[in-house]
Amino acid sequence: MKFLPVKTFLIGLCFTSLLFSCNEKDKLAIEKSASAFDIKQGEASIRQSNQNFMKAFKTQDSVAVSNNYTTDAKAMVTNMPAVEGRDNIKHFISQAMNKGIRDFDLHTIKIWGDSSILAEEGTYKFYDSLGKQLDKGKYIVLWKIEAGNWKMYRDIWTSDEPPATLLPEKKLAPKK
Repeated sequence: MKFLPVKTFLIGLCFTSLLFSCNEKDKLAIEKSASAFDIKQGEASIRQSNQNFMKAFKTQDSVAVSNNYTTDAKAMVTNMPAVEGRDNIKHFISQAMNKGIRDFDLHTIKIWGDSSILAEEGTYKFYDSLGKQLDKGKYIVLWKIEAGNWKMYRDIWTSDEPPATLLPEKKLAPKK
């Protein structure tokens, strides 16, 4: 019975060592995975996707524009319910094009995140076929990998223009 505490101590020591070594291995695996992600590569991919998006918008190709979105994407637009799913987003974009939006300008301010999701903050401008600015505002896009490419998962944009209901009424000058 004299050796029981020593055996218990040795078994406990082995168990503790095993426990800590597993935690260290897990920690190293997590650190290795995190360090393997290159944010610059993600930024470059998003900037290229934005170029493709703007080019497709200019050529009025709603299919190419919508292919920048994941199949389960959601577009959250100013003053309307969310548009859910790539097919519904394609229809929404087609309607926007039919209503006169002919050009789209995006300016990325910042991109951050990790290998599972990236966030992009920026500003936008819409133009008609004559180059007249129709709207401007800001956006946040959450990007995720689908089929090996970064695609828009959540697209949120809000106009800097006040809603028509908040605009002051134009008063006509009284007739003399």
